[in-house]
Amino acid sequence: NTIKRMFVIVKNMHLDAMSALETRNKSLCDDVIARDNDVDRLHWLIARQTNIILKNASLGRKMGVPTNKVVNTYIISRIIERIGDHAVRISEYAQKMPESRVDPEVLASIKKASSLALAIFDKSIVSFFNADMRGSHNTIEQVETLEELCENINVLAMKRDPFVAVSLRYIAESVRRTGEYAGDISECVINYLVEEKA
Repeated sequence: NTIKRMFVIVKNMHLDAMSALETRNKSLCDDVIARDNDVDRLHWLIARQTNIILKNASLGRKMGVPTNKVVNTYIISRIIERIGDHAVRISEYAQKMPESRVDPEVLASIKKASSLALAIFDKSIVSFFNADMRGSHNTIEQVETLEELCENINVLAMKRDPFVAVSLRYIAESVRRTGEYAGDISECVINYLVEEKA
């Protein structure tokens, strides 16, 4: 349940960060940054629960939760927390940009990359809850497409004002890292399932 909550909060943080970039809404940026505290608290809760179960193996057995599943859940929690950090980073760089609207061509490219990054995130979490190895493999394959989209954003950004270009490149980097971290979740799912079958 905590993983689900973290996922919902972080996904909405990313969506709002992108909306703030498009609308130049600095108060929405502040809201995204503030919500990161909730994500950190939930990650700390999972870390604490993990620590308790690892120190008391009999408790894990009573709950019917194997140790490797507990550790895997903690790792995924940490990854989701890092994706939240990148939503914060997008918001911070959106705030630094001039008040004028983002160039439509660049914005369209960022939105396309962002949609793919979130799709990878969605699918990786579904694969986690469904223990879906094939779905996890398919999700990882999409990361390469995302990296290409983000590289295209960097090329477009270099044609803009240097001050704007720097922020756009950092935003593209955070969108890319969001998708790559989501791919890491799928890798964790695959590793766990392989270990279970061994």
